[in-house]
Amino acid sequence: MKSARLLPVPFRRAPWIAVLLGLLLPAAALLAGKNDAIVISSTAAPDCQRPLDPNGKPVPETYLFMEGVHLEGGTRDKSEERMTYDEITRTLAVSLAKQSYFPTRDVAAASLLIRVYWGTTLIYEDPQRDQNIAALNTAMANAQAQAESGGLVDATELKQAINDNALAANGVEGAIERNARLLGYKRSLLKEEKNLVASIAEQNMRMELAEERYFVVLMAYDFQFMRKEKKPKLVWITRLSIRSPGNNFTEALPALAIAGSDVFGQNLSDMKRIKVRDLPGGEVILGDLKVIGVEEMPRAKKAEK
Repeated sequence: MKSARLLPVPFRRAPWIAVLLGLLLPAAALLAGKNDAIVISSTAAPDCQRPLDPNGKPVPETYLFMEGVHLEGGTRDKSEERMTYDEITRTLAVSLAKQSYFPTRDVAAASLLIRVYWGTTLIYEDPQRDQNIAALNTAMANAQAQAESGGLVDATELKQAINDNALAANGVEGAIERNARLLGYKRSLLKEEKNLVASIAEQNMRMELAEERYFVVLMAYDFQFMRKEKKPKLVWITRLSIRSPGNNFTEALPALAIAGSDVFGQNLSDMKRIKVRDLPGGEVILGDLKVIGVEEMPRAKKAEK
């Protein structure tokens, strides 16, 4: 399993996916769970200010795709395995166009390099959960019986049961923390954790982070800066996710892409949720993307721990 940290990583030689061919044609309606919510996190660098045309719309920018990392969940998912990187980028390209981001044939003149990560979150599942809970209940009952009989209470069994359950709880918290960073929940979760009592919003976020979720993350870099300075400069990140149970990746991807079409390149002050049933129906069919060249990328400095 590859690392789930979504930080700038050393770039390697990789194909630039830069040519988008074909027409946008109406197709089948979205098939992801209609009542499921897509969670969106979108942040942009403070100096990321896109120029506007006379009509107040963003001036078109060109980009290149670069393959990021595919992160697999703990459960084998054939729908995810069948989905290729090219199919993912074809779907995302349509939604990026809504924000005036377009693929280009001119590699040297591209404004952005967009690296795509996708997959399923990993959760912590305690294989001895039922046994640990049963052991804790038994230990508590035994301690209570000893106390009621007037004898000395041997707390050894109870302490062991409490420790076993605490270790499992730490595993769950670790998974929640990891997924919060991966999916862009961290800022919102920290805000809610300042309350003395866990809010409904915090409880809902923890429930979402404790279950497997499909995700797509787009990290956009200033490509011209990278070519000139030989180091990466992150411009914006958009993170999209939806619960995995009851869905499959093939059907969820178009919904994720459509949900992101209004926020790519933008800085949202908080997470945003959109029900699949509230998305515009339909997906798109594109022609083939072609690899037009291979170029050596500068290596990023190692992220500080």
